[in-house]
Amino acid sequence: MDPAVISLIGVFVGLAFLIVLSIKGVSLMIVGPCAAVIVAVFSGVDIVETLTGPYMTGFANFATSNFLIFLLSAIFGKMLGDCGAAKYIAYKLATLAKKFPGKEKVVAVLCLTLVQAVLTYGGISLFVVVFTLVSIGKDLFEELDVPWSMYTCATLGSGCFTMTMLPGSPAIQNLIPIDYLGTTAMAAPVLGLISAVLAIFLGICWIVFLTRRNEKKGLGFLPSGAEISKVIVTDDAAAIPQMNLLKALAPSIVLLIVLNLLQQSAIVALAAACVVTYILFHKDLKDLRKSIADGSSNALFSIGNVCAVTGFGGVVSSVSAYGLVLSALDSLPGPPIVQLIVAVNICAGVTGSASGGLGIALESLSQRFLDMGLNPQVIHRIAAMSSGGLDSLPHNGAVINTLTVTRLGHKYGYLNYFVMTVAIPIVCTIVAAVLAQMGIC
Repeated sequence: MDPAVISLIGVFVGLAFLIVLSIKGVSLMIVGPCAAVIVAVFSGVDIVETLTGPYMTGFANFATSNFLIFLLSAIFGKMLGDCGAAKYIAYKLATLAKKFPGKEKVVAVLCLTLVQAVLTYGGISLFVVVFTLVSIGKDLFEELDVPWSMYTCATLGSGCFTMTMLPGSPAIQNLIPIDYLGTTAMAAPVLGLISAVLAIFLGICWIVFLTRRNEKKGLGFLPSGAEISKVIVTDDAAAIPQMNLLKALAPSIVLLIVLNLLQQSAIVALAAACVVTYILFHKDLKDLRKSIADGSSNALFSIGNVCAVTGFGGVVSSVSAYGLVLSALDSLPGPPIVQLIVAVNICAGVTGSASGGLGIALESLSQRFLDMGLNPQVIHRIAAMSSGGLDSLPHNGAVINTLTVTRLGHKYGYLNYFVMTVAIPIVCTIVAAVLAQMGIC
């Protein structure tokens, strides 16, 4: 048998191993290297060199690029929770939800979805958003007795339409195609808007269905919220903090302004948000050192898990199976737009990364699709949307980060994540492809 084929089998075995054990809750710091060893064995390469080379390179590169963002965002989120601002925002959202009798739980989830959409469309990474909103979401869901497992329904607002569909989005997935196709972030605006509306509609349908099912089963904040309650402790007897909504939102507003209007890096924006939080709420932060220490511990815990999986992706890209996958993508049968969807989804699924898979596919195949006569704007939008499909399998870094920070684990949190960031994007991409074939862009 061709060594490259054996290597490819090893990739799938390693991937299956990684997915199954991550779902079972086994530490990714152990599972990641073990999955890499499986790939190395099947590929006939030295195990030690693979672990100390490609695996640690992928691990270290992600840590180097993202550690400060994880650290500052985790500290910001912890400060926001400890000073009472998160509780107050949750209280206001709960008040809004209660204005819809009988639909409080649905509205609560949609409120959190809306906040995530605003933040991510404003340029904040979905890695960062979960740190900022976990305290708000926990207080909101506990107040209204919404199953904590439904927190991942709100990823509709961060890992779906704002990431790949809405024209003008600053998400990296919407910017990568520009370098290959000469388009802009506003590429195929009609296709993007129609897809976004469809995604929102399908997402709301799922949230309504899930809420009704949970109510029939008598499920509330517990048991899925048991673990997050140990991390974020709320004093139920404590009074709602005395502040106005603008003050509570001020740190997040500063974050958006510094990031988007002042065009500063995420690190500078997060640091500014932390400083503003301290200035406004220093009297309410009972133990600043503890807030910083706890936030730092949360950041280390999260980034360690993500790096463990990213290292596996580094090993996959270093073995012969990787070249085999790339050559196979170039010979996919079917209409060009179908080939585009399949190619990008496969790359995103294998690498566990929307941006990584999108870059690989466009690097190899963008010129081919242009030569076939596909509109560059259509390629841009369909490719971006396709990258947001199979990328969110259980080993995806953002998935693991969200499930780690929220303490849901795959058992409670992944199904909703899958629906919102895999199933719905794939359906919307297929619809967009049909519309594109009709000349709509």
